[in-house]
Amino acid sequence: MTRLQLPLRLGLALVFFLALDSLAFRTGYTSILEPNSTAGYLQQFVWNEIHRPLTGPNQVLAVGDSRVGLKTRVANLLTPETGYTLATIAVPGTTPRCWYYMLREVDPGRDRYAAILVPFDTYNDREFEPVADREMDLRYLAPLLRLSDLWSFSMSYTEWPLRALAARTVLLKGMAFQQDFQAYLAHRHAREENVRLVHRMGAFWIYNSVWERHNLEGIEVDWAANRVRVPDWADAARRREIEEVLLRPVPPITPSYAAYRLRWIGAIVDRYRGTRTRIVFYRLPRGPVARPGLPEDAASSVRQLARRPGAMLIDEHTFDSLERPELFGDAMHLNEAGGIEFSRALAQLVRKWLGPAGIASTVRDERKDVSGRVPTRHARVRAPQEPAR
Repeated sequence: MTRLQLPLRLGLALVFFLALDSLAFRTGYTSILEPNSTAGYLQQFVWNEIHRPLTGPNQVLAVGDSRVGLKTRVANLLTPETGYTLATIAVPGTTPRCWYYMLREVDPGRDRYAAILVPFDTYNDREFEPVADREMDLRYLAPLLRLSDLWSFSMSYTEWPLRALAARTVLLKGMAFQQDFQAYLAHRHAREENVRLVHRMGAFWIYNSVWERHNLEGIEVDWAANRVRVPDWADAARRREIEEVLLRPVPPITPSYAAYRLRWIGAIVDRYRGTRTRIVFYRLPRGPVARPGLPEDAASSVRQLARRPGAMLIDEHTFDSLERPELFGDAMHLNEAGGIEFSRALAQLVRKWLGPAGIASTVRDERKDVSGRVPTRHARVRAPQEPAR
């Protein structure tokens, strides 16, 4: 064997291995992922949205995580009034990096939506939880990553071990899905039956889900003493969680977090540049009580991004009136009543932000805050028993 033959054979073996991996795991395996796994759960939301029947061009899609309190079965009761149909691919635990790839999957032509609603817990660049090197994103995104993402996705991590793991996730789907594949082989018929059931009923279950009915009415926070009084119904674990969230130290402005937002939220804005789709930034209701006295950051990444063509920055105090204890089930998440109020308000405000249905298809460059805050109270809506399709 000559010195040239060995590298050639190794190269051919590598190409064969990559081709075999692609054949096995890039040609449909993601459709049978375990629905209760991290990747399978995200894939369920993506699959539901891709297969959702569209009723017209005035579709508005919400991205985000578990804090997005949108109940589309409530919001779309107002479609005859607003002219817009709302949908969501907000998946618990996801980040802006995930949202970019999810949008690429559900809207490959960049022409499906009148607007994308992008949520923020704050317009300031205060990083309460590190996200740039979040390993969990690899598990969520394994089904959506392509070979062309190798460099950009891997280098979005700042630490080399995570870059290597990200590269492996892009290149070798078999390793990313190893445990899932082993479980599939062990219980193939049960998995396939479960996947068929989720494809048939998953959208209905999500559409009609009922959230936490408890509320935090009676909660008291002494910011000076760093003490919280929690309602009696909350058990020890819930009390500890509420205290940890509400009383956590306020971090400083974090340049690395600003860079992360510019990278991934910026990628979403730039992807829709020149299309009819508008990217709407809004601040979520912060919690049952809001910490007072936090200064605004006029030069934040969000405000920089809002100056790009096609982006719209909503007044950050729009949902302040929903920051009430009776609308929250814990320190961060709206309960059933809160989700109903938020969804009604969001549906009405989308009409205000985008204008009359039909006009929203015209591309406009918004470079200012948009007013239109939520009234102090909304009538509660009784959810329909069946989804409106």
